[in-house]
Amino acid sequence: MTKADFISLVLRILNEADASIDGTTLVGADMTNISTYVEKLYPVAYRRSVKLFPRNWYAAKTVSTPTVTANVPDGTGYYILPGDYLELISFKMQGWKTACMTAPEETPQLNKKQSNEYLRGTVQRPVCILRMIPVTTIVAPITTTIKKVLYYYSLPRTSDAATHVVEQFIYIPNVDTLGSTVDVSDAGIMALAYLTASTVLISVEKTVQAQAIEAKIPELI
Repeated sequence: MTKADFISLVLRILNEADASIDGTTLVGADMTNISTYVEKLYPVAYRRSVKLFPRNWYAAKTVSTPTVTANVPDGTGYYILPGDYLELISFKMQGWKTACMTAPEETPQLNKKQSNEYLRGTVQRPVCILRMIPVTTIVAPITTTIKKVLYYYSLPRTSDAATHVVEQFIYIPNVDTLGSTVDVSDAGIMALAYLTASTVLISVEKTVQAQAIEAKIPELI
């Protein structure tokens, strides 16, 4: 769907939501201003949608030859995530029996468990965690920056760094703007439009209308 058609769909949902609650309309003569809200808040709605909707609605990306930083004697390591990373679809190291399809943000409890070699993930049940760590460049000028990484814990201890090879990395990229077309498949357009309308209503403190819209979304998934 084109950008213009998507914005029109969201405006229609907004008007219907307002009319159903108090008999008024949100858009009315101020359509240009509300259209701007829709466009600006689309990336927020998109990020919300990735947590709620089927992943096959999104255009995924991959990195053909990811390079990891390995702690070979410990069987662990990390991969520095691309700048547009939003959500993991699949990450698999060579030697794993299955791929990781989720990567939670680190917590003290997760870190404690994965630091224990008897409790951490294995090649049969691999584990990945998202962490923020300092990364230092090895070429001049030497700098240290905080990077978001995908930390893995699930390879056997070894002395051979060649065993730490990424077999597959697929992810959903973030979006910064509403482009010329919408970033989901046709199957997800209506659900995303409702979620975008809800996000706009929340931004203008129309929580009752937002809740009414969001109540309809499960029917569209």
